[in-house]
Amino acid sequence: MSREKLKIFIEKNLSDKNLVIVSNREPYIHKKFGNNFKVEKPVGGLSSALDEVLKATGGKWVAWGSGSGDRENVDGKNCISVPPSKPSYILKRVWLTPEEINNYYHGYANQVLWPLCHITLDRVYFKKKYWADYKNANRIFAHAVLSITDRKSLVWIHDYHLCLVPKILKEKKPDLTVAHFWHIPWPDYSVFRICPQFKEILEALLCNDLIGFQIPLFINNFLSCVKETLEEAEINYNNNTVSYNGHLTVLKSFPISVDFDSFDSLASAPKTSKALQTLTERYNLKNKYIGIGVDRLEYTKGLIKRLQAIDLFFEKYPKFIGTFTFIQIAVPTRMKEPYATYKLTVEVLIKKINKKYALEDWNPIIYRDIKSEHEDLVAYYRMADVGIISSIYDGMNLVAKEFVASQCEKKGVLLLSEFAGAAEELEGAILVNPYDIEEFSNCIKTALELPVKEKACRINALRRQVKENDIYRWILDVLRDITVPFLKCYYVFDNLEKIPRNNIFLFFDFDGTLTPIVSSPDKAHLSEYTRNLILRLNERYPVAIISGRALHDIKQRVNLENMIYAGNHGAEIWDGQKLVVGQQLSDSKKVLSNIIDELKNALSSVKGTIIEDKGITASIHYRMVDSRDICTLFDIIWTTAHNYKGLFKITSGKKVFEIKPHGTWNKGDAVKWICEHYGKNRVPVYLGDDTTDEDAFNAIKGKGTGISIGRSLKADYYLKTQGEVKKLLQWIENYHP
Repeated sequence: MSREKLKIFIEKNLSDKNLVIVSNREPYIHKKFGNNFKVEKPVGGLSSALDEVLKATGGKWVAWGSGSGDRENVDGKNCISVPPSKPSYILKRVWLTPEEINNYYHGYANQVLWPLCHITLDRVYFKKKYWADYKNANRIFAHAVLSITDRKSLVWIHDYHLCLVPKILKEKKPDLTVAHFWHIPWPDYSVFRICPQFKEILEALLCNDLIGFQIPLFINNFLSCVKETLEEAEINYNNNTVSYNGHLTVLKSFPISVDFDSFDSLASAPKTSKALQTLTERYNLKNKYIGIGVDRLEYTKGLIKRLQAIDLFFEKYPKFIGTFTFIQIAVPTRMKEPYATYKLTVEVLIKKINKKYALEDWNPIIYRDIKSEHEDLVAYYRMADVGIISSIYDGMNLVAKEFVASQCEKKGVLLLSEFAGAAEELEGAILVNPYDIEEFSNCIKTALELPVKEKACRINALRRQVKENDIYRWILDVLRDITVPFLKCYYVFDNLEKIPRNNIFLFFDFDGTLTPIVSSPDKAHLSEYTRNLILRLNERYPVAIISGRALHDIKQRVNLENMIYAGNHGAEIWDGQKLVVGQQLSDSKKVLSNIIDELKNALSSVKGTIIEDKGITASIHYRMVDSRDICTLFDIIWTTAHNYKGLFKITSGKKVFEIKPHGTWNKGDAVKWICEHYGKNRVPVYLGDDTTDEDAFNAIKGKGTGISIGRSLKADYYLKTQGEVKKLLQWIENYHP
């Protein structure tokens, strides 16, 4: 489904655009064997998915030419059409000297930024020549991009290797749309300031129009770095935007994923079933519990901690000696220091554990240090009773999602480090602290001894999540934001002559606009001064309050008669005399009541569940639900969702499920309807502070004026703080034609 949506989006929105992807790694590598060349594709779901995007758009990819035969397979502009079998886009290669590679890639990228962002500070190793060649390599990449871009180009940069590229691009082509996805964690200021060039890096990244991070925590960390480093920067914490040197940068979280259908299909294939049989016989795994770990041989993956936990597991629970086998697949990577030493340490520890517990026909750990294709890995994922991820810090960790997608027999349990980004998403995994070795070992036992029904419940919940949020959904979400027209937003009080005051229709959001943001929504309070100001304005102009709150709630908090209110983000409207309900929602309200009653009965035994009935929509909060009951809750909700899938959609968020009827109006729909029925000849002026207000800004674009609290991509003008709302309303009130 996500794949088809992405395809439709590309056809509709990117047909006239020039999409340029920029990454250190290339999607196709030419290797030379004698007088012949062989083309290889790097292993990785992201590379494969982006390859498909460019096949559809006919765009370009700029990357380092790392293959031994790369130079001999490009034209005079260092370009080659790929894929080789059916060329459909251009790969432009950049060339780096061995010294530049050593200093830029192995040096600054992987001995400064990598350990810094993963908070392994004793491994940070800085040299001036690292930084010099890092800057030079970024210039080389940037100039390659500039040579193939025009005003219609959308540039999408990937990861920490290319921090400085956005600034170079914007200096040469200010109108170029530039986005950057940061795949690894972003640390907080107390860590990031260790980097000698932290200010230069921040300034360069803030030349992007959009920066994507894996999870909200990394956005917060980035903003803390900006706040402490760049005094001139204007930060809007509600919209996660930064204005610096006259440029607006939007920050958003886009949790990366895998191709669920591909892994599920590979795991279910007859070829994989045969591979399972072969592996079982080769390693004597019949009638044994099986654990699996798949990692790059890299210190942030926590292999030492994992092995220590397995050692303690056998020591504490000797009944598993001879019955539990752990398979560790370790993919060699960056085989220089400190990785070579780390590899040796891992192998020595495995030999020690095997020697300590081995039986005549059994070893506790099977170790394979090979590069494995997905076709091979799915057999290991599928056969495992427990998949173990023990990262000491990770941006996301896609192995966790690969394991889930490959569990077609639905028997495996995911043991996941709470310090991996995936822990933010994957409800149903057993979370572990990899530093707490004893509890880690206990969790392995817990995972193996879970009842069959609970195992199935957990993995079913996980598979739904990964399927719903696959790699194509991720790409679609990012591309939607990249292709948003990055419109300029001006400060209201520098442009008062352009703000309409005659024959206007005033629209206000409530929380964060008419009232300050507070710690709890229940504490939001409209001051008497603001209430009286709105009352006086409503005597001269029509006024509407548009809120995400339930209609009865917003009416009660504003408490003014003869005014229009829209609740539930516009799904229900009070026109001052009667209730007006959005499209197809009258019948849905009764059905929603049935759903809520059904869920209340089914979830009555799940302590900590909060069901919020908002009349037209509903929310199910489970932040306080015990982790042991999560799977039961998920099973009930998804079963209910299936029963009502033709009428309602149930979407998952952070510790919440949202229930909405199909066709629910948003704030933009409400504004359009209100203008059409009560203000056809008036100029709409909308004030809002949240991303949900952007639908309203879009609705009045070209017809009225959108004003945001803090800079926004979709508003025409902005106020610096919520406190300036009162000043603006006073200015409107004082108008006398």
